[in-house]
Amino acid sequence: MFENVNWLAVLGAAIAAFAVGAIWYGPLFGKRWAQLLGVNMDEPGTPLAPILAVNFVMDLVAATALAVLVGGFAADAVTAALIGGLVWIPGMALKLNDLMFARRPAALFYIDSIGHLVALVVMAVIVSAFRI
Repeated sequence: MFENVNWLAVLGAAIAAFAVGAIWYGPLFGKRWAQLLGVNMDEPGTPLAPILAVNFVMDLVAATALAVLVGGFAADAVTAALIGGLVWIPGMALKLNDLMFARRPAALFYIDSIGHLVALVVMAVIVSAFRI
């Protein structure tokens, strides 16, 4: 199962997903996201290093799973992007539960779920492009 995984591609895909998150939750939607959560980004709070480390490890896990899935197909970039989108659907459904049951704002759902879609598609395309 893992014998056809290009581990450098997995690492590159995880770094790319981490960068997407930094841009998505930084200059693109960071202020709005914090506002929707009621977080003041200027106040000292939880140290970011452990949170970012766990986030990167989870990006590695996701990139590995995508590499296995994409490796099961003769995946060109379009097929890989479709696989990334298909993987996103269950996560989006779970995020929808946050919207409905935790009474989170709809805008937060859109910011988070579309950000996850972008990251998954980018990771899938990268691992596809650098398959062994």
